[in-house]
Amino acid sequence: MRVSRLSCAALTGAVATTVFGVVPAHAEGSKTTYLSNWATSYESSRWHDTNKDSASTTVRFSGCSIPSSPGTKASAAVSVWKDVFGPDTNYGSKSNACSSTLSWGDRANGDYYFRLDKINGASGAGTFHLNAKTVTIKW
Repeated sequence: MRVSRLSCAALTGAVATTVFGVVPAHAEGSKTTYLSNWATSYESSRWHDTNKDSASTTVRFSGCSIPSSPGTKASAAVSVWKDVFGPDTNYGSKSNACSSTLSWGDRANGDYYFRLDKINGASGAGTFHLNAKTVTIKW
C-alpha cells in the first residue's frame, strides 16, 4: 500500500492536534460589507453570535469619506446593540471607527447589529452622510 506525502502530512497534523491540543484561534464569525451614503441612526443587518468562543465583537471601517465633501477626513462613532424583544440592549458607543478596530468584548448568545451614531462628531440627522469602502464585523 502506497501512502502519499500529502496523506502523511494530514495524518501527522491530526495526531499533533489531538496530542498537543493545538487549535487555531479565530473568531466564530465575520462579515465584510460596505456603507454607502449612510446617515446617523442607520442600522446594519443583524448577525447571530452563538458565543461558542471568547472572541470579542469588533467593528472596523476603512476607506471612509463624506460624499458631499470629497477629501474631508471622516470619523465615525458606532454602537453595538443586542436585538431583543422590547427595547434593544445598547453596549455603548465608540469613536474613530474609520481609523481603528472598535471592540465590545465577548458578547452573550444572541442577535446583534451596529448603529451609526456620529459622523465627524455630529449626531444630527442629515448633517453628514458617510461612505466606507470596507466594513468588517467579527464576533
